[in-house]
Amino acid sequence: MCFSASASFISASVLVTIGTVSMAKTRTAPQKILAGMPLLFAVQQMCEGFIWLSLNDPVYLALLTPSMYAFLIMAQVGWPLFIPLCVLLVEKDSGRKKLLGYFLVSGILTGIYFTWCLIRFDAHIAISPFHIQYALDFPLSKRWFYGIIYFIPAMIPTFISSIRRMNILGALLLCSYLISRFCYNDYIVSVWCFFGALSSMMALFIILQLVKKEKEASVINNY
Repeated sequence: MCFSASASFISASVLVTIGTVSMAKTRTAPQKILAGMPLLFAVQQMCEGFIWLSLNDPVYLALLTPSMYAFLIMAQVGWPLFIPLCVLLVEKDSGRKKLLGYFLVSGILTGIYFTWCLIRFDAHIAISPFHIQYALDFPLSKRWFYGIIYFIPAMIPTFISSIRRMNILGALLLCSYLISRFCYNDYIVSVWCFFGALSSMMALFIILQLVKKEKEASVINNY
């Protein structure tokens, strides 16, 4: 998280709680994958907590590089893959599922590209009193369309979904990105991931909506 080690670990604890409750409410395998979103964000926030520790105390310096790359793998590779996969798996409308399949392919290609970037090019961290800045020496990172190849799979699928609360998740992610871009541009990777972590709590409410619809459908079918 973008403020301190303690804030990162506290947010991770909250997300673990939300994710655990979400898991307990699920009834199908696709729902379990969606319910895992807060848990993955919890791991990501824990990684950033360890980054804070390692940058502020030489005792934890050995944790810096593995924590940084674990964070970046999830931020740059994981989410463009995970978001379209989750949306696709819980979608019931056949037409939308087909369209979402294209976004999953886009997410796979994006994940491959960022994996190559993380292997081939350097990543650095700079810290200010309240923020962590990730300097990524990736090709095209200064071009206007660089962010688009990331957010096409990581955000648009939530708006294609027929699930209303999934659309709300997409709106939260979009608002989070805009706030991060215009208010914290130098720290956007860290800040947007923090807001994304908060937005992932919507997964619980999406699960509750899906379970409710399944129960209602079961009652109707019994009649």
